[in-house]
Amino acid sequence: MTTAPISEQEQTSATSSTGRSIFEDPAIGEAAKNDAFVRFVAQNWKSLLLTLVAVGAAMVGYNVFTTTALEKRARATTILAGIQESYEQLREKQESLEKLKVDQQSAKDEAAKKTATDSLESTTKELTEARTKLSLMIDSLDSPPPFDNYATLYRGLLAGRFGDYAAVEKVLAAAPSWEAIDDVRSSKRYIAETVTLGLAKTLAQSETHQTAAKERLKSLAAGGEFLAVDALAALSLLEATPEESAALKASLDSLRTKFPSQSKYLDLIAERLA
Repeated sequence: MTTAPISEQEQTSATSSTGRSIFEDPAIGEAAKNDAFVRFVAQNWKSLLLTLVAVGAAMVGYNVFTTTALEKRARATTILAGIQESYEQLREKQESLEKLKVDQQSAKDEAAKKTATDSLESTTKELTEARTKLSLMIDSLDSPPPFDNYATLYRGLLAGRFGDYAAVEKVLAAAPSWEAIDDVRSSKRYIAETVTLGLAKTLAQSETHQTAAKERLKSLAAGGEFLAVDALAALSLLEATPEESAALKASLDSLRTKFPSQSKYLDLIAERLA
């Protein structure tokens, strides 16, 4: 006895006429009698489906978050590179400006003096524009960490290049405290020490603010994990009282024990303090 094949139309009718989902198929119900796993799926397919949807949504959300974070870091890296380049160009332009001032004062005739004056005015204008542009770039580097700390550093350095040491002191006061970072070997600690060292050295260029700068450098020399030797080197270049010189020599001996690998640099500092 042969069985006639079921036509496509009859298959469709058999599948759709019940209106049941695949998990309510009688065949699955029959199989569930002997298979615990199938029985579990048949009984809990709705909750399982919701779980799969939730997991899928979480994965999509994680991928979006990761992609966004990477894009932010890439953008911040580009901005920081631009800041570093612009800062160097600004420094060179300032040096050119000082040279033009000398040329103007030493000009021996009116023609030479006029040329120097015109160049001086043009360079001064360019320097003002460069400062404004760089300031805007620094302000845009507000996230993510640690790029915001680099923005703090360059904000203070820029203020110092134009003699605004009150602004440098203000930036330094608001800078992240390296002493508050417990993980002494972390990159976060290194960056915080870098910001303190850079701004303190800038502040030390002002006689009015040199005492405050020295205190920052002394603290870093005493407890810094990465830049203690650099802080002591900066202090050795500043005018010191006999008491301060004695304290620096004591710090030098302490750092020799703590950082034996930096003995070469410590020897140079010792020569200055001799």
